Order: sequence, then structure tokens, then C-alpha cells
Amino acid sequence: MNMWHICAFELRRILKIRTVLLNLFILPLLLIFILGTALSGTMGSGEDAVIKPVRVGIIQSTEATKASVVEDALQTFLTSPAVSDMLKVRDLATEEDAVSALRQGELDFAVILPSGLQDQLVAGKGAELQWILGKDNTLNVVGQTVFTRFTDELNRQVAIAKVLGPEVVAAMASVPNTDLTEEPTYITTSSPGKAGNSYSASQYYAASMLAMFMLYSGMTTINSLFSEKDKRTLIRLQAAPVGNGIIFAGKIAGNSLLAFMQAIIIIVMTYWLYGVNWGNHPWLIILICVLITIASMTIGIIVALVSKNATSASGMMQAIIIAMTFISGGFTPIAVDLVNRISEFTVNHWALQSFLRMMLDSPVSEIMHNIVMLGVVCAVLLLIAGVIYRKVGYRYE
Repeated sequence: MNMWHICAFELRRILKIRTVLLNLFILPLLLIFILGTALSGTMGSGEDAVIKPVRVGIIQSTEATKASVVEDALQTFLTSPAVSDMLKVRDLATEEDAVSALRQGELDFAVILPSGLQDQLVAGKGAELQWILGKDNTLNVVGQTVFTRFTDELNRQVAIAKVLGPEVVAAMASVPNTDLTEEPTYITTSSPGKAGNSYSASQYYAASMLAMFMLYSGMTTINSLFSEKDKRTLIRLQAAPVGNGIIFAGKIAGNSLLAFMQAIIIIVMTYWLYGVNWGNHPWLIILICVLITIASMTIGIIVALVSKNATSASGMMQAIIIAMTFISGGFTPIAVDLVNRISEFTVNHWALQSFLRMMLDSPVSEIMHNIVMLGVVCAVLLLIAGVIYRKVGYRYE
């Protein structure tokens, strides 16, 4: 009897348990369907979101209107093709008019040009605009982004003139094929990854649930290790001419194959049933699944070896998986900086980001960065599991 005999026996034993088949194969597909369908309107359908033009009201004081430099720069900015397609501009006399128009839904966003703007530029201070937010947060973000780009460009031009002097700037502008003679591109619209691609709710939850339920394979490892002790069959195995390491490795190998089978079934079934696009890098998907399997087994080993019984080990393992899935945004994306920092120490974060980068058809360098970080987490877990195994071992007590 060698490791592979133990591995095959372990795999056959697990596949006979109906609850295991239900929890590892059917339940994740059901959750992906429910979450993907219920949250499709919130997260998107996998197509680029089309934002309607923002209706912007601009309030200029008398002093700001007289400032020809600011007025000319603003008009040039607003009439550029990219900006004119995104904004519908309306001039207003007072701030009260803008607030009234925003409340009545006639405007989405309002910008105030302060009276001392020209003096600030002459004094070398940064130009800043004031804005009044509307009811739609998305359109507010668009308006703030666009006009922040305007002030950044204005400040850059003023800084160039201040450092080089107006004579040098004029001389550069007279020379053809220079940046100053070309029409500036104020706004560039892009999508993460390949142009035209974004992930849908079904894709997002397919990736997150795959990572989570592959980690749940570590619980089958825990139950398998403790069942041999509880049923006193570990003594019989140790009486055979097989080392403890071979027995332990065979049981881990059987559960690892189960986790990998689970990954294949979830990926194939979500592609066929839900139309989930997993990207164009099948070998990288296999590599990620191998790394998640390693993480699942090592976490299960660590928890099993430090726990007194199967009940406490299963509870601890489940708490770890739920916590890692939650802080990594597996249930819902979390936009808290501290939580995002903590999530970088979890398996789920790097696994989820790796899958999402492939779904967005991002450059291979971005995908590999996440895979390498996932590998680093697995290496740390392997090291910890190896140290604990050498101290505790797998034997009947």
C-alpha cells in the first residue's frame, strides 16, 4: 500500500457522502445563480455603462468674467470634442439660480468660478473651483472629475509660463510639431482591461464563490483526519508497513483532487449554464485553482493539528473562510481602505482579483501580479503547516 492507494480510497469514500456532494458541487452553483440574478441590476450585465451627458450650470462672478485668460481657457476646454460630448453647459447668474435648478431637476451639477481666480493665478497659487452637487452621485463624480481636469491643466500651463517665462512659451508655441501647438486632450475615456469589457454579477460571484467553496474542501480534510482518530482506524493504518507521512500525504492528496474536481465542475457548469466568461487563459485558471487547492489544504491542516476535536476544528475553519470571503469582497464589494488593506493578506482577495483580471482580459502582467501574490500567501501557509506538522504530527493520542 502506498500514498496513491490511500488517495484513491479517500476519494471514493468522500464521493459516497451525499452531503459533501451537495455542499461542494450543487450549493455553489445555486448560490452563483441566485446572487448573479438578484444583483445583476446593481453590479451590471457585463457591458460598459453609458453615462448620459451631465447638465452643468456655470456661475461666473463679474471679476471672473472680465478675466480673459480664465474665460478663454474655460471656453476652449468646454468646446473641446471630448468635453462637449459629456457636458451640457448652461450659464447662470447667481448661486441661488443654480440651487433652484438642481432642486427642480433641471441641472445635474453646478460650478462656481470664484471672483479672485485671476489674481490667484497671477500670484502663482493653484486655481480651484467651487461646485454644488446634484442628486445623482454618479453624475456628481463625472462633473468633479471633468472640472478638476480643467483646473489641473490650467495650473500646469501657468506653472510652465512662470518657470520658463512668457517669451520662451511664445517661442515654443511658434515652433511646429510641439505639444503646445497641438490641441490638448482633456478627457480620455477607458475601461479596465480590454476596451468594451466588464464583468457581470454572475461573473463576479462565480469567481468569489469558486474561491470560497474550494476553501471549504479544507473542511473535508479536517473531517477526514479526525474521523480516523475518532473511529480508531488510524491505529490500524499505522500498524501497516506505511509511514505516518505516507498516510497523511495520501489523505491530503485525495482531498486535493476533490477540490480540483470541484473547480473544474463549477467553471464548466457556470460557462454552460450562466454564460460566465472566464477569460482566454485556461492554463492560468488551472494555476490559480492549484494554488487555491494548496491554500485550502494547508489551512485545513493547520486548523486540524491545533484543534482538540472535529467540532472545534470545523467551527474554526468555517469562521476563517467566512471572514476571508467577507473582507475580500466576496459577498459584496467593500470600499473601506482599511478593510481592503487587510484583505490583501487573504487567499480570497488574490484569487478573486486574478479571476476578475482574466475576465476583463487585462494584460498578462496584471494577472500574473495577482497570481504571484496568491503564491506568496500559499507559500507562507505551507511553511506554517510544515512547522506545525513537525511539532504535532498526525498520530492517535
